[in-house]
Amino acid sequence: MSASGGSMGPRYQEKHAHIRGRGIISSSALGLSDGLITNIAFLTGFAAVGDMSLIRFAGLAVMLAGAVSMFFGGILAARSELDLFRADSRREAYEIANEREEEIAELKGLYMEKGLTEQEAATVVARVSSRDDKFLEDMLANELHVHGANLENPYKLGGVIGLSFLVGALVPLVPYYLTGVREHAIVASVLVSLVFLFSVGAWKGDIVGKAPLKSGLETLVIGALAAGILYVIGTFLGFV
Repeated sequence: MSASGGSMGPRYQEKHAHIRGRGIISSSALGLSDGLITNIAFLTGFAAVGDMSLIRFAGLAVMLAGAVSMFFGGILAARSELDLFRADSRREAYEIANEREEEIAELKGLYMEKGLTEQEAATVVARVSSRDDKFLEDMLANELHVHGANLENPYKLGGVIGLSFLVGALVPLVPYYLTGVREHAIVASVLVSLVFLFSVGAWKGDIVGKAPLKSGLETLVIGALAAGILYVIGTFLGFV
């Protein structure tokens, strides 16, 4: 008996924390940056030709429409991934049930490609294939590089990305409601948005182990370029 009181040895404890909720973090960062870049680019471009009341209404409309679009887009994308995973699982389960020896040989070859000897691969596959659920899981992971644990709930993912877009799009819009002077609102909106963009980029960089300063600057530059291009287009259209 082991010290844990069972027939097996104590379970291995991971020393280094893994990044949890990768899909949620990625979707949140995407929604925040996309919402902010979309609205700052739109507002700075539209501000060159519109009055304040129209700018506010248009910015609010873009924010709400974008959030709804991102919400349903996130759901559809996650549902597609889930449907593809289920289809792959059904196909592999059928092959395991009806073409077992071929699947065993295929999994053995995959392990040998990783560097195991033929005997080592045969031993591993014999153990894995003794349970159909683990056999299926291993085939999906090694052959198709998919795993059910990596799939996110479609509605949760859609909610995260939609809400994140809403928050991101709100940042450049707020200054237009705090001042009635268009020029002041443009400057404040751009400055606040660039600071927020840098913060989102730095946050994402810190999570994935990338230099926060570099990641923040990359996100900031992209947002600044988008806003600058749209402002030039809006200014040009104002003279047409």
